[in-house]
Amino acid sequence: MKEKYDGVTTFKIGEGARRADVNKETVRYYEKRELIPKPDRRRSGYRIFNWRHIDQIKFIKQAQELGFTLSEIKELLE
Repeated sequence: MKEKYDGVTTFKIGEGARRADVNKETVRYYEKRELIPKPDRRRSGYRIFNWRHIDQIKFIKQAQELGFTLSEIKELLE
């Protein structure tokens, strides 16, 4: 479900993953590996992702398809 948070369109993990064309576990893994910015959380504890997260996840997937490792991608993103 698309929502607004401080005027920015946000998504729960499932919707963010769907828009990035990955599964939720991939999003969690990228977050754990610090490949994407740590998402804010609602009071309920739900992570809230925005378009920046989605674009970055798409970039990571494209870089992997080109043969880059996650370590190399992390270097590129830093």
